[in-house]
Amino acid sequence: MLTRAPRAEDVEAIIALDARVTGEAKPEFWRRKLGLGSALPVGDPPLARVAEINGRIVGVLVGEVRSWEFHLPPTGWITVLMVDPDYRRRGIGRRLLAEALEHFRERGLRSVRTMVGWADGDVLSFFTAMGFDRGPFIELEKNL
Repeated sequence: MLTRAPRAEDVEAIIALDARVTGEAKPEFWRRKLGLGSALPVGDPPLARVAEINGRIVGVLVGEVRSWEFHLPPTGWITVLMVDPDYRRRGIGRRLLAEALEHFRERGLRSVRTMVGWADGDVLSFFTAMGFDRGPFIELEKNL
């Protein structure tokens, strides 16, 4: 397995992987998120990594640094971590996350956050196994 920064020619494979994992294609989201379209990402440049096996993109991680949101000092955020269902439980997610944690550590950050859906038991178990725990906030939402 090779992990690396994504290249412009990877965007279609990333869009296809996301559609397979989530059931919805979001090409503009990915072009914006990776800075590969006409609109550049907002804020700090994103951390983006792909995992590749035999030339196939099988995992993607995107993270960023958010500063002073909710009165917190700069904090690392994992905003996307996905692995092709056919390649799960092979250490791909662990490797991508370990690289992201090191990236944030090298920048002097002291914490990393993510969000997990209530129904995503496997994802919650993964992050818990990687040392994540409940944070200091409760997410609130209002339907409109």
